[in-house]
Amino acid sequence: VAVLIDRSVEMIVGVLGILKAGGAYLPIDPDYPAERIAYTLADSGAVWLVTTRDVEFRMPSLAFTGCRVYVDETVQAQAENPPQGAKPVDLAYVIYTSGTTGKPKGTMIAHRNVVRLLFNDRLAFDFNERDVWTLFHSYCFDFSVWEMYGALLYGGKLVVVPMMTARDPEQMVWLLRQERVTVLNQTPSAFYALSQREMQEPDAALSVRVVIFGGEALAPGRLREWSRKYPNTDLINMYGITETTVHVTYKKLGEAEIASGISNIGKPIPTLRTYILNEWQQLQPIGAAGELYVSGDGVAYGYLNRPELTAEKFVDNPFEPGTRMYRTGDLARWLPDGNLEYLGRIDHQVKIRGYRIECGEIEARLMTH
Repeated sequence: VAVLIDRSVEMIVGVLGILKAGGAYLPIDPDYPAERIAYTLADSGAVWLVTTRDVEFRMPSLAFTGCRVYVDETVQAQAENPPQGAKPVDLAYVIYTSGTTGKPKGTMIAHRNVVRLLFNDRLAFDFNERDVWTLFHSYCFDFSVWEMYGALLYGGKLVVVPMMTARDPEQMVWLLRQERVTVLNQTPSAFYALSQREMQEPDAALSVRVVIFGGEALAPGRLREWSRKYPNTDLINMYGITETTVHVTYKKLGEAEIASGISNIGKPIPTLRTYILNEWQQLQPIGAAGELYVSGDGVAYGYLNRPELTAEKFVDNPFEPGTRMYRTGDLARWLPDGNLEYLGRIDHQVKIRGYRIECGEIEARLMTH
């Protein structure tokens, strides 16, 4: 079920309704180019489109032959709780990411992939019903999965951040204070601007107890001022990718990590395993750089309608026969204390504000001119 809605409470309602009914949602940003929206709808084979009259009015040329549902129209709701239609192995969502050939690819994530991310017997966090989270990121970026369900599955409060507020550090600082946000998720580039603005406030009035970084490499030295002003805030560096369900590793940053200046991404979270391998898929020793592979319960089914690419990226795990592991394309190495240091990309992929961009997609676009 495609969801084409501006960032709003209605967007959350649409997503939850689809999941409750047993369907998988496909998030599409109304601000995407019309050609990309059309390709995503066609490639995914979506048979339903959840949208609003306002979005539809802005897209008179939107081509979709399936059924449309408008979440901004009043309907007669049923009073009873509908039966649960989804099983753990069923798809929960498909998120499209940049592709080297110029065509985005859809990553297929199941319910069990998401649930084990937030609920397992060795969870490193203490989230609870008193927490206030922000939905800071676009729901087309998988960081939003962590934000939405991290808040709602623990019974907490989710604040949907308007797009213009997310882009304005001054407005964002005001929102954090007004809503008394306790759990904040940020790409490092967004947090640097936010932190710089917060340091101009004379008081230390924020309620943030945890800041979780992800989406791109972190420069720990740039956290020093925040750490001094808010010494009781836990600063957590997490590394992750869409294909392994948001987060892979976890590292709580203290003074030593901030002073070190290296991108320490920590150790794998429960239910996942990581390997550093050379080009022949042999284990690398401590300190030697290699490609980071991920296995475990967060690994996606693969790419929708792309069996060859799925076979290339999701490979058999020789260290645990019968399981698969995902080739991340990221370069990393083991540190002597068992943590991982992120070293960058092996290929030509880049990160812009947390979004993965394949340079091949840019090249394919340029070649049409």
